[in-house]
Amino acid sequence: RVVTLDMSATVAGTKYRGEFEERLKKVIEEIRSSGNVLLFIDEVHTLVGAGAAEGAIDAANILKPALARGELQCVGATTIDEYRKNIEKDAALERRFQP
Repeated sequence: RVVTLDMSATVAGTKYRGEFEERLKKVIEEIRSSGNVLLFIDEVHTLVGAGAAEGAIDAANILKPALARGELQCVGATTIDEYRKNIEKDAALERRFQP
């Protein structure tokens, strides 16, 4: 089963610190518990900085642990320029994705 994560919908309406992280963690947990799910993220470069407010964690840092532990399978689409500009700058994130 393929599940698409819409980053703009996930961020929409989050006013307070922690709301975005909570939403994204719920999505990850649901995917993890469902098993056999492939997460698709269009414009995957938007993970970097998404939902980050003062003192908050961005989407990339929320997803990295689950990706590193193999709890989450993810495919992302972006341009090579955006990949280089956003994904390659984060060595830990780059290890989880390949161009």
